[in-house]
Amino acid sequence: MLLLPQTSKDNALNVARRLHQLIRETKWLTADGLDIRLTASMGVAAYPVDSRTKEGLLHLADEAMYLVKNTNRDSVAAANVGILPEPPAASAESAG
Repeated sequence: MLLLPQTSKDNALNVARRLHQLIRETKWLTADGLDIRLTASMGVAAYPVDSRTKEGLLHLADEAMYLVKNTNRDSVAAANVGILPEPPAASAESAG
């Protein structure tokens, strides 16, 4: 669980997407001669737009995460929204 105080739902979704991408693109344990890649299923819920209680937020974030796990895995879902589409890949031109 990651708590982001004073963060809007849109900004929390941006953080979740960046973290998801970082986990997906990282090669783990390379110093030990391994090349392990991980994927993550993430769920996001925000106060107060999704729930006004701790229990409600945890339940909705967990529900969003399990939506990902039970469908396509390796993605991010938002409470009351569903699985988020993959962001467009950055082009070489925009990386400039």
